[in-house]
Amino acid sequence: MRTCSLLLIIIAVVDVAYPVATSAQVAWYPIGDVNNEPHVQKLGGWAVAEHVKQVHDGLKFIKVMSGEKAPDAGVKYHLIIKAFNSNDKPARYEAYLVEEARSNTRTLIFFSPVN
Repeated sequence: MRTCSLLLIIIAVVDVAYPVATSAQVAWYPIGDVNNEPHVQKLGGWAVAEHVKQVHDGLKFIKVMSGEKAPDAGVKYHLIIKAFNSNDKPARYEAYLVEEARSNTRTLIFFSPVN
């Protein structure tokens, strides 16, 4: 019985510390024509600027090429962004971010080059 209780406590702690990825639990919806969505373009520019603040690689935002969003404690965005890399050549990047309207905050979760 004691071993079983200890095992349940360990499982509970792991579940709290390492929750299952929310992207598997949240429905993603395509944004549509991102060229006609000024807010999405602004978010893409913000994501690149935030990434540059963190890693100082000098990327320069061009535009958001496509994206999807998921409502979940704010709005999660998955964006494909075109930006000039450090060699001034256009490249594609993937960004995940969360925008919370109530607290007026944005958080960059992930930013990486796309092949």
